[in-house]
Amino acid sequence: MEKYNQVLDIGNTHIVMGIYSENGLIRSWRLTTDKSKTEDEYFSVIKPLLSENSINIKNIVSIAISSVVPNLTRVFEHLIQKYFFCSPIIVNSGCGLGLKFPMKDPGFIGADLVVNAFAAKEKYKTNCIIFDFGTATTIQLVGADGFFYGTIIYPGVITSAKNLFETTSQLSNIKFQKPENILGTTTRDALLSGIITGNTFMLDGFIGSIRKEYKHLGKIKVIATGGIADLVCENSKEVDIIDKHLTLDGLNLICQKHLNE
Repeated sequence: MEKYNQVLDIGNTHIVMGIYSENGLIRSWRLTTDKSKTEDEYFSVIKPLLSENSINIKNIVSIAISSVVPNLTRVFEHLIQKYFFCSPIIVNSGCGLGLKFPMKDPGFIGADLVVNAFAAKEKYKTNCIIFDFGTATTIQLVGADGFFYGTIIYPGVITSAKNLFETTSQLSNIKFQKPENILGTTTRDALLSGIITGNTFMLDGFIGSIRKEYKHLGKIKVIATGGIADLVCENSKEVDIIDKHLTLDGLNLICQKHLNE
């Protein structure tokens, strides 16, 4: 009987779900976050996805959840308790993952940051700056020993752009793609340069400043993840790796750790 780990990354805009076997990620899905849905409604969405990929719920032996939406954390906790055959691992800063938090109250650190820090530490075995391009863009520095140096949070690329579109009547939604030139000669091109290239400059600026301030650490690898990471990081001079599955892989590693304890 093949055994599976199920992972869920619950964000304010999307819920990303993945299924892992011992050979790695089998399939992932991106669902729209809907805070009004019940556990039964979410299960009616999830069950067919698993069935289409011949995943028997009884063969799922471990489930890990990273969530920044507290009410949906409870919904999915109830869903798993009701329909699955294992208890969920709800990730937070107190999970005992070998990370070290120097602040008095690490509770402010979101589960997504915790998972990404753990994943980077386990996968890359070195000091890492991690960019996660989601509803908010988060930046963090984690040491090779799991020491959490701190984080930066600012409005996400798409979040900022949508706010601009909504508040400026002369602008309309545009397709996000690489701008052809630094200076636009149309409204579309000017927006793309501001949104995409502007965020690339911001990314490289933060990396340069962090590397300068923490130069005593030595080598620091820069990892980017999140839905729009490819586009923003394409022309970056500082990003070493684009790891689109960093968060899911981290959750799967947490499942494996839990099963081996």
